[in-house]
Amino acid sequence: MPLRTKIECPKCEAELVVKRGGVCPNCGEPITEHVARVRAREKRIEQVVAIIGTALLLGLLLVTSGVTLLEGIAAYAIVGAVMYYLARRTFV
Repeated sequence: MPLRTKIECPKCEAELVVKRGGVCPNCGEPITEHVARVRAREKRIEQVVAIIGTALLLGLLLVTSGVTLLEGIAAYAIVGAVMYYLARRTFV
């Protein structure tokens, strides 16, 4: 499930929960283009994380095809930690 990115007004930095009429409800600043840029950035980040995750999983499957159960569990834990770290850093 994708995480919902908090979008803030570029002028008053208030959190935009309701974006009616393409203006900030707090200060009246036009926000349509700003919201579109933020959403496009979020989509690119999700795509990059998905591609990296798929490549790591395929590599992991190839590497762990002949290992024991405990080695396989350890390898999957390491790749999961790497993906968590990459995904967490992209949204900061």
